Amino acid sequence: MRRAIFGGSFNPVHNDHIKLALQLADEFGLDKVTMIPTYVTPLKDNSAIADGMHRFRMCQLAVEGRPQLEVSDIELRRGGMSYTSDTILALKNDADELFLIVGADMYVTLDQWHEFRTIFENATILVAPRNELDYNSLEEKYNEYKPYGCRTLISRNYVGPLSSTAVRSAVKAGQPISEMVDCRVEEYIKSHELYR
Repeated sequence: MRRAIFGGSFNPVHNDHIKLALQLADEFGLDKVTMIPTYVTPLKDNSAIADGMHRFRMCQLAVEGRPQLEVSDIELRRGGMSYTSDTILALKNDADELFLIVGADMYVTLDQWHEFRTIFENATILVAPRNELDYNSLEEKYNEYKPYGCRTLISRNYVGPLSSTAVRSAVKAGQPISEMVDCRVEEYIKSHELYR
């Protein structure tokens, strides 16, 4: 089993999250991509975050009918600060090969993450650049990480322009979000009056 961990606040999960997960599964021959909503994200402002169970449920709705994707509440159940190193150690025996999906902006900060050597030792990092320029700077950063035993694969698929911030702003402004999120996620946001 080739499994990738795809963590994030998913506040809310949007179409580019799903598109990226599916693209990377195809590109790198992954059997499963496990989306993991964080409880509290280190190095990030958590003030505008929806309740964890709402974010978990929206992820579940977004992955329905997509067998390569699944959702785990491991970090929500654990509570406290969501350290990727802890999650990797908890899940590493559930896979023959374990991967960690991160965006370019996160990749360049990996050496600031809690127990980053544990991450490097137990998972191959899959990085999604935003553009061609990103790709070159990611290769430079990879060379910095190599002495720590980091294994990195850089995708040729670029991350889409959508962001959870844009979705939340649209909801707050009363603008349509049907092009940004799965229709089931849109309905969930409306019915639970999230991000207003």
